[in-house]
Amino acid sequence: MAKPKLDTNPAMDFGRQAMAAFSLNPLAGPPVHQFWEVQEKLLDEAEEFTRLWFVRRHAAARTAIKASKEAMERGGSDPTAVLRMVSEWQAHSAERLTEDIRQWTELCSRCAGHLALGEVAAGEEALEKASKEIAKAEAKHATPV
Repeated sequence: MAKPKLDTNPAMDFGRQAMAAFSLNPLAGPPVHQFWEVQEKLLDEAEEFTRLWFVRRHAAARTAIKASKEAMERGGSDPTAVLRMVSEWQAHSAERLTEDIRQWTELCSRCAGHLALGEVAAGEEALEKASKEIAKAEAKHATPV
């Protein structure tokens, strides 16, 4: 029974296999390159959406703190004012939620656009590379005149 190799690193082995696949197939490069380009754009989009989402959540928390503080200061002496403060906070919260939905929809649209453009760019790059490879192959097998 053969002993397993202890010096085999699965990550290195995967890396060697990936490099072999790319060297055998020059058309594999454009889709991989475009994948990472699109990945970067999607991460940027998600980061911006999340940043703005947190801004709205902080605003909700700060206005809730302010409203609860004012309600406590009034000590129940003016229930109408307390109800008005709560209603106002809820109205602004509904606006924030509406903004969340609007920005989420825009995020999804932009990400879909990045994916579509990435696919087109990868296709164009692959076609260009294939044309060059075909031209090289034809030049090697051309009959001299």
